[in-house]
Amino acid sequence: MDADYLMYVASFLYLTCYIPELYANYVNKNANVYNLPEKIFMLVATGCGFSYAILNENIALIVNYGPMLLLDMTALGMRVYYAYFYVGEEERGHIEFLSCPSSESCSSSSSEEENFESGI
Repeated sequence: MDADYLMYVASFLYLTCYIPELYANYVNKNANVYNLPEKIFMLVATGCGFSYAILNENIALIVNYGPMLLLDMTALGMRVYYAYFYVGEEERGHIEFLSCPSSESCSSSSSEEENFESGI
């Protein structure tokens, strides 16, 4: 087809829309449970579009829906993890944060842990 380039441009633009969402999910780690139905509907819709593209052997649509399907699954997986599993671990205190607000708090917490482990 002569207008396949339009689908490739649309694919690129759609895929760039996922970057802020995935970045926000990763950085904030607090996905909203109420957004899960939206992600499920989007995953089903993308799966139907990808199936249509494969059945019609339309390369431009396959290039569009293939990466979108992968990104939809990744976004849904991140939301499920952060909405159900991560919050529960954080409430129980099993999450260790990699950065400390100041070097004193990091050193004092590590010495307290050492004292606790040694029985002092």
